[in-house]
Parts: sequence; C-alpha cells; structure tokens
Amino acid sequence: MKITFEKNVLESVINDAMCAVSEKNTIPAIEGIYFNAMEDGKCVMTSFDTEKGFQSTVECTVERKGRYVINASKLSRIVKLMPDSSITINVNENKLATITGGRAKFELHALSGDDFPSIPMLSGEKGFKIDGPTLKKLISQVFFAIAVSDQRPMLCGAFFDIVNGSIRVVSCDGNRLALREKKCELGSFNREDDEERMSFIVPGKALSQIMKLVSDKDDEVTIYLTRKHVIFKFENKTFFSRLIDSQYIDYERVIPKTAKTIVRTERTAIISALERASLVTEDRALGQAKSCVKCEFVDDVIKVSSSSVTGSVYDEVIIDKEGDDLLIGFNCRYLIDAFRSADSDRVKITLNNPLMSIIIEPEADTDEGERYLYMVSPVKMN
Repeated sequence: MKITFEKNVLESVINDAMCAVSEKNTIPAIEGIYFNAMEDGKCVMTSFDTEKGFQSTVECTVERKGRYVINASKLSRIVKLMPDSSITINVNENKLATITGGRAKFELHALSGDDFPSIPMLSGEKGFKIDGPTLKKLISQVFFAIAVSDQRPMLCGAFFDIVNGSIRVVSCDGNRLALREKKCELGSFNREDDEERMSFIVPGKALSQIMKLVSDKDDEVTIYLTRKHVIFKFENKTFFSRLIDSQYIDYERVIPKTAKTIVRTERTAIISALERASLVTEDRALGQAKSCVKCEFVDDVIKVSSSSVTGSVYDEVIIDKEGDDLLIGFNCRYLIDAFRSADSDRVKITLNNPLMSIIIEPEADTDEGERYLYMVSPVKMN
C-alpha cells in the first residue's frame, strides 16, 4: 500500500478517528486506524474500539492499494510534527510502514487489515435527519445529568424519544434529571408511517464524541437505527455506537405534578449567587466533605447561604413568589449545572418541601415549541 495525503486533511481525519481508538486493550488492532486504500483515489479510514467507531472516506493519491492497520497514537504524534507538506504512507510486504513528509521519515510496524475487527453495517431501515447544531445543543443541555457509573446501565446514557416531528432527550443520574424537547423539521426515510415512534438510549461516552464531531455549520446529520447500534452520518464521516439495551426509567412518574411554592426570577441572578456560594461549598480544606448551599425562599427573596471550616457566604436574589416560605439545601454544583443549561432569561422554580426535588422550567412557553425541565434532588441539612 502506498498513499499520499495533504497533511491538513490527514491530520484532521486522524484527530476525529481518535474518538474510537482503544487505549488499553489486549487486541492490538483496535489501538490502530484501519486504512483501506482503493484504486479510485480514495482511502477509507476506520477506528473501532468494539463499542463505538468512526469511519471517513478521504481523497488521496493511491499508487498502490492495500489494507493495513497503523497504531493511531504513534501516527497522530508523527503527523502532527511533520512539516507542512504532503505525507506519504508506504507499507511493504513485511508490514513495515514508512511515513515520509518533506525530509522527515518514520518507520512503524503495521498490522494486516484482516486483523481489524468487523464493524456493523452502517445503514438501517429506520431513522431520521436533523441539523447538526440542533442535535449538538440538545445533547449539551442534558449531558451533565448522565451518570458516569451506575448499577442501572440505562442511566449511563441519554434517552432519545422521537415522535410526531418532536425530539425529546432525557438524562438522569439519580440526583438530577434533565429533559429537553424541541419541535423541528425531522426528515424521515423508508417509513410508511411518519408518526412512527422511535426511542433509544445512547451511551454518554458516545455522546461526548458526537458533540466534538458535529460542526457549528448547518450540516445535516442522518441518524440510522439498527437493532443494536445507532449510526450518525455527516457529510464525509460516520460515527456509530452500540446502544444501551435496556428499558429507560419511567421519568415522568418521578417529576412532581403539584407545587406548594412557585418562584419566578432572573436566571443569571441566581447563577451569580450560586457561583459565589460555590467558593465556600467546594472548599476542600482539612479534608472536609463539601458543604451544601442553603436556599431560603421567603417573601420576595431567596436567601443563599453556606458555611464551611474556612468561611461562610450570604447573598440574596430578588424573586416573585407564590405560596409557602421554604428552607431547602442542595449540592451547589448540581444546582449551577441545571440553571446554566436552562437558556431562558427568566425561570420558574417549583417546590413542595425540603425533601422533594426542585423543578426548573422556563417562565413562559416559547413560540418555537421548545421545552426544558430540570430536576435537582435536595440534600439533608444539619
């Protein structure tokens, strides 16, 4: 195999492919990038860690076709430090890859393309289309509430529910719940019934890579579903991931439907007060555990306070309140994450008692059919 790329093109694709390269594994092939050079001047580059994968078809000069796997980490560092010129990768019959650019030359041992694991079929009969920025925004606004590790595997991913031209994304880590819903133009294909419902759970690790791969341009993303995988197709690259095969929790059941206290306030004002409180609540001096932030809803203010072994803080936020006064405590960082992900100028906060979760919603319904809801569980106060 002998192929030549422009450096900027090869470097960009390698950077994207690193998202699905396994770093610690007993299978050497999945620590590399699979090059499949074809006679038509194209090379398909693939990475696959057996859970998620990336593939891109790259224009290049193919002098000799072939299929080989080259260690991704070493190749990435080499290409990055190569001079700004074309880069040639030449693999001989002994599987020795010679990488040249300008006057620089490196040699790496390659593996046969036959050693690379088989990837799933990158197409499906069921799916939809959505513009990239919308998808990226929806994921970013619920990502903070995805569990990193949990005995319930479904909580380690985000739940997607698509029906009647509306897409809903939900995440929950046991302490927080995030819900975003948006009506948008969802293109469909190969479906007789446009009102067919699709729902699936995408792992958090895969979603973090999707946010990096989606550009801020209005690029359309086509999402295919198979029985075990979800496939995201962009203009010239494809990312795929194994789905979490589980039933998602009945999140609607845990959302309080009544409220004894309703508060309306400026979102930025309460974020500022909580960030000041976090200077005290996140103090780790003397090995003490994080303290909670106390929020006292009384009359027309929220009294925000906290104390730790090193100091204390007190602040007030002006509000419009209906209902009972209430004192409740929270993990400060959890509350900040929820208010930051809410994107309306004013928010509505509903509460019941010091042991029930707080609900954060927009003060008024939007004209664009967007909806968000964030729920944060309280903590017991001393």
